Amino acid sequence: MDKRHYGGSYPPRELDPPPAGANPSTAWLHRAWVEAIQAAGDTWPASNAMGTVGWRREGATAAEISASPLATSVLGTHWTWAGIKTLSFLPAGALKTPWGSGKWGVAHKPRGMPECDPPRECLYIDFSGAAHHAAFELSRGEFKSVRVGDGEVVIGKKL
Repeated sequence: MDKRHYGGSYPPRELDPPPAGANPSTAWLHRAWVEAIQAAGDTWPASNAMGTVGWRREGATAAEISASPLATSVLGTHWTWAGIKTLSFLPAGALKTPWGSGKWGVAHKPRGMPECDPPRECLYIDFSGAAHHAAFELSRGEFKSVRVGDGEVVIGKKL
């Protein structure tokens, strides 16, 4: 957990614990955050921030892509981002954008997007230092992306 993750938003009320084997200072920091959030009670602001899981998301593996109907469907496709060409979903979770390379994969537990509730799937699209969650309407050839933290919405369309 890093304070820089929350420059645009508060951490969420529910923070996942650090993984097994993490540095003991990580557990101490997690407890301190949880204590502060609990002490604030109902005054703690709601947030769509990811919390402590997923800040160093890696691109989806071939196995993760093949296990997901959505990821399989977008692999190798090209899209606009707010009308700007071209966002390309490449193998191994690689993402090509007009702003540089990025990563993509299946979004697990995205906050603030009911359209991603199981059994539906969403993807994460991370580039230019920003994390996004995207809900796809493949039949219409579009997606709605919500930037993690501030909730900015962008619409993408299939080329």
